[in-house]
Amino acid sequence: MENASKALLIAGAILICILLIGVGMMVFTGAQGSIDSALSGMDQNEKTMFNQPFANYEGENVSGANVRALIRQAISNNSANQEVEGKLVSISIDGDVITATPEALNTNEMSAASAKVNTGATYKVLLKYNEYGLVNNIVATRNGAKK
Repeated sequence: MENASKALLIAGAILICILLIGVGMMVFTGAQGSIDSALSGMDQNEKTMFNQPFANYEGENVSGANVRALIRQAISNNSANQEVEGKLVSISIDGDVITATPEALNTNEMSAASAKVNTGATYKVLLKYNEYGLVNNIVATRNGAKK
């Protein structure tokens, strides 16, 4: 009798744990759905306002100083939007990729990459967009650099 009651208590505790895990997963997926719907629900003006600071630097012959300013803009943006993964901007400078995620904004690495940019050179800057139409990657390649 004593063993049966212990077994029932253990089984009850296991069921409660499974229930709590299930509720936690449900809350997490619900929150992710809210973030996705908020990003996809942005109107065109909001998307333009988000993208404009980056679009100012896009082009074939962007000075190194402007590439550094663009990286500072990405760092500032990531700090302001660190909770929203769809608004984080990663950078790629001459093939060195630095990814920004909510868990790791990598601002120190981005600052170090900015310091390596040759201010006397010109760069080709391309912007890549995510499925919501927001800039999510900046690719800067030095003109004349060997690939």
